[in-house]
Amino acid sequence: MTSVTPWAPPALAPGTEVERLATGWIAPYGQELHLRRARDWLVHLVPDATAEARLAALTHDIERMFPGGPVLDHANTDWDDPFYLFAHSLRSADAVTVWLGGVGPVAAEVDVAEVRRLVGLHEVGGLSGGDELQAADSLSFLETLADLTAGWVTSGACSREKAAAKLQYMAERVRVPAAQGHVAEWLDWASARLPEEE
Repeated sequence: MTSVTPWAPPALAPGTEVERLATGWIAPYGQELHLRRARDWLVHLVPDATAEARLAALTHDIERMFPGGPVLDHANTDWDDPFYLFAHSLRSADAVTVWLGGVGPVAAEVDVAEVRRLVGLHEVGGLSGGDELQAADSLSFLETLADLTAGWVTSGACSREKAAAKLQYMAERVRVPAAQGHVAEWLDWASARLPEEE
């Protein structure tokens, strides 16, 4: 394992007005950096990523910013539990759809149904950009949420073994060849940040 931070893509400026507005919308979210870096990773993997894909990456977890969403039991629930993942993904897709409905004519910059489809696929991957969005989410998770995952161990939310399994799961679900070259380094780096259990 390594403590040297692996290579990551540069941070990008919003590519459209609706993306600029979305950057402001997500700013209060505690994991806003994860969303922005997912967009950056997506554009690294797919340099000509559509406006819809960029927006989906930038908003894919946004339901967690609002109370009342699905709750995951870190200690006992499988990381690939469909009853959590689908509820989380579709609630985020709904939130983005509602937000787009409130931004006025600028929403016409994107196909709202396509943004909704991609956000809905971000945990499981899929056709026409779904796998790429999932890969970007995974790489951004390993880059930006390793300390959060370590915190689950120190707080007692789950065991070190369970936290390590989350990082492994995020790495192993990547199916995009262009992303796989980065996954092993980021997995090693994130795993090295996990504390030893007392």
